[in-house]
Amino acid sequence: MQNGALIALEGIDGSGKSTQARRLCKALQELGLSTLLLHEPGDSEYGDRIRQLFEHGRSVSAEEEMRLFLEDRRIDVRENILPALAAGIIVVMDRYYFSSVAYQGALGLDPEDIREKNEKFAPRPDLTLILDVVPDTGVTRIRARLDVPNSFERADYLLQVREIFLSLCGDDVVRVDASGELDTVQEEIQERVGKLLSERGLLPAE
Repeated sequence: MQNGALIALEGIDGSGKSTQARRLCKALQELGLSTLLLHEPGDSEYGDRIRQLFEHGRSVSAEEEMRLFLEDRRIDVRENILPALAAGIIVVMDRYYFSSVAYQGALGLDPEDIREKNEKFAPRPDLTLILDVVPDTGVTRIRARLDVPNSFERADYLLQVREIFLSLCGDDVVRVDASGELDTVQEEIQERVGKLLSERGLLPAE
């Protein structure tokens, strides 16, 4: 039984996920909550392989890329996510399986099939926040950070990824406009997360 809460921050490259995930964890900790920040790909041998591949551009099929992400995620779920949730910890994901749905889906794989494969073993987040920016904004931010160029920077590809992300929005998958100032975006994130945690009885009494 999950006693904690699982929150995922998703979006195209350059949407600010990592920065906002760190800020969210800090804010939750200041409220006295135990948090665990995880990122994908993880620290497994499969995650290392994914990072090596992307450093040199995509050199494997979409199917093999999907397999690597699935195996990396299985380990993360088993060793980190489920134990933390059982211990009552708030787990914040900097990317999770909806990224596979969007990114490998944009490579031609079936998004629904990807989702089903993941949800056979990976718990669905209590709340997924899609940090949304247009591809040109994402690419500009990536290049401003002087990151090593990678295949994710193509605006036409990111447009397809963004469309899949937005198609996932529903009750527990929410779009957040991430084009504004960091503080403004974080305020909305904290508001939505705070509402969830209040409903779950996880916020400490004032």
